[in-house]
Amino acid sequence: MISSCSNDEDQEEVEEILTEEEMTYLILKEKTSKNGSFLEGKILYVDTTHENYSKLLSVGEFINDNDHYVLLLRKTDEELLAFSNCCPHLGTSNRWSYSIGGFRCANHGNSYGTGTGFVANCSSKSRSGNLKQYTTFLNKDILTVDFDS
Repeated sequence: MISSCSNDEDQEEVEEILTEEEMTYLILKEKTSKNGSFLEGKILYVDTTHENYSKLLSVGEFINDNDHYVLLLRKTDEELLAFSNCCPHLGTSNRWSYSIGGFRCANHGNSYGTGTGFVANCSSKSRSGNLKQYTTFLNKDILTVDFDS
């Protein structure tokens, strides 16, 4: 005769219940895993830990994302900002540099602010003003940019 004993407590599976926000985060981590970003309609999701966007982990760093026509700036530890990368002067999008307080387009040397006041629109021949800014939201390391804002 063979007998065995088991402990029901050891066999119980522990189910982890995730909140809706946690589920959304995990889904976005998966969708951004290949390139670091995922565009859904007019909403851009960026994984700041992905190698393509990891510069955004450091305050003062920026990325010119030409694929999505946006400048992404890590302003503080808690704040990431997004701006149109279309130069208000003549529409150049690939020649940006950043120093505290503003972006400079190397095409003609014009500088544009990151404030919320006077916005200089793309290709408007403006030589000053602020770049168009988009609403952003940071959930852990996933940045959401709303191009419709």
